[in-house]
Amino acid sequence: MYKKMIISKLADIQELPTMFNVAIEVNKLTSVPSTSVYQIEHIIKNDLALTAKVLKLANSTVYGGTVRIISLNQAIARLGFKEINKMALAVSILNNFKPIYISYEKFWMHSIVTAYTAVKLNEYSETHEPSERLFTGALMHDIGILLFELHFPTLYKKVLDIVKSKNYELRYIEREILGITHSEIGALLLKRWRIPEELTSMIQFHHTPFEAEISSRETKLIYLANYIANNRGYDNGASVFPDFFHDDIWFELGISTDDIPQIISEVNEDIEKAKEFLKIGGV
Repeated sequence: MYKKMIISKLADIQELPTMFNVAIEVNKLTSVPSTSVYQIEHIIKNDLALTAKVLKLANSTVYGGTVRIISLNQAIARLGFKEINKMALAVSILNNFKPIYISYEKFWMHSIVTAYTAVKLNEYSETHEPSERLFTGALMHDIGILLFELHFPTLYKKVLDIVKSKNYELRYIEREILGITHSEIGALLLKRWRIPEELTSMIQFHHTPFEAEISSRETKLIYLANYIANNRGYDNGASVFPDFFHDDIWFELGISTDDIPQIISEVNEDIEKAKEFLKIGGV
């Protein structure tokens, strides 16, 4: 009953939020080697809120320089395309999708830590492959939770209450009560927004990575990064720790468990950047 109603309501959401659209355009441009600072500036300057946040981040202590940045062009040059891409996406989601019943800060720390961890795991993998979309997919893996909260707050609160009282994993209760999970609903809406299937597949199968036929390797990296983030105490505030883990995923990805302490140490350096994203995003 609920599944048809949920899908029907989301079918009416045809357009990307403005800032999210800008982030997608920035993502496309930053993946092209010939892109110039001026091209990125041309896209970002049309969104005054994002422009202000980029300037603020460029002048933060995390990216500190001796000269104060006063122009968007300078800010992009200081931050670099990779950080601009991450920041535009993070801030766009932060400003368009704000949870109601779960901790805003916990959710986004989980999302951003998962994203940085996925990228770092890829670097340490024996089967390393460059991926411009891995950070994006990892950052957005739980976006379905925000969609449920935004569009079905009362109904979803019942789901969250059961999860907390029964200590069951979120996706199982979603399936039982709603007939559809946050992974599925996130992928469904992004497909309606014509987001490439390589990205939506990561979101749809981040709990069941061996079912992914597209972006299979990246989905496995996100699955492992999600597990590590949860294990470190960076949970999304909406679910209990999973009671099952695919141990063979280490072998599949060619990652040694001996490297985990070093991976975590390097991710910790990025967490300071994550905190800046969160502050600038409005937490």
